[in-house]
Amino acid sequence: MRDDDEKAQPKSPTFCFATKRRGAFPPRPRPIVFLPPERNYAARGLGLLGGDPASAADIEDCGAVTGRVHSIDTFTAVDGHGIRCIVFLQGCEKRCAFCCNVDSTHAALAKTPNPGRTMSVNDIVEILKRNRKYYASSEGGGLTLSGGECLLQPAFVEAVAIKTHEIGLTVAIDTAASGDAETWNRVLPHVDVVLLCVKSSSLEKYKAITGTTEREYETMRAFLKELNRRRVKTWLRFVLMSDPDSRFVDFRTNDENELRGLAELAKTHECVEGIELLPYHRFGEFKFSELGLEYKLEGMRTPDAEEIHAAQTFLQSQGVTVIC
Repeated sequence: MRDDDEKAQPKSPTFCFATKRRGAFPPRPRPIVFLPPERNYAARGLGLLGGDPASAADIEDCGAVTGRVHSIDTFTAVDGHGIRCIVFLQGCEKRCAFCCNVDSTHAALAKTPNPGRTMSVNDIVEILKRNRKYYASSEGGGLTLSGGECLLQPAFVEAVAIKTHEIGLTVAIDTAASGDAETWNRVLPHVDVVLLCVKSSSLEKYKAITGTTEREYETMRAFLKELNRRRVKTWLRFVLMSDPDSRFVDFRTNDENELRGLAELAKTHECVEGIELLPYHRFGEFKFSELGLEYKLEGMRTPDAEEIHAAQTFLQSQGVTVIC
């Protein structure tokens, strides 16, 4: 599950102050390797739990565990430290208004006869091995598992993470939070960094943005609490929407109350190393049209440099580190 699927300016793995204003302009598209769909997928069912959970418990056998993969970006400098490979997994229960991978969500299943492709852990590891020297040569480089929502496939994520660590690379997950204690107990021991997209700090706006219920909002907060308990390094990701048009009042996220609530989430969880602001963009809008899905943000403009800087400065004034 990522909200800024398109490439931003290359960035350092370290944190910087908002006054540097990196990332102040909408990111540029980057090439994504879209995997060809398998035939007869519909007859086999979704398979979103990533294969046989029992096999993932055995490190020697976990390479055979399979998952559903939406696409792979083998070389990027976003979504974690250093140079990374990003594997976008298929499946997400949320209906985020700004989603740029809506073709990876459950909402697209009725419109897409062959969503994603089955891949084994060994398939992913072989890709990592081919480019390992580039990932390993950068500070903290490695693999990021995104989506869709990667936590919907915990057995696959666990097994991929184990094998990725075996070849000396780091593991990050890009998630909006899903699952429960059983899922988190399985995945989090094998993760170095979590990029948690919080959508909104307020319940009502969270529901409007994600098209979900209070249950998903509470899951996000419970997941953050669990990350804090485990002391897992965490970045909070937040899509900044600033269009003043009254049509978008339920979606705007640049008002002080929203940003103050976001800062409180960061300050009350010691695991949070900073907040990464992701300016809203429209690069995924065409996918909604192709799938015959409603795009609720049609006509919304992207934040300008001044609006982004104002949000960064406000968060910094609240004692929060802004990740640039």
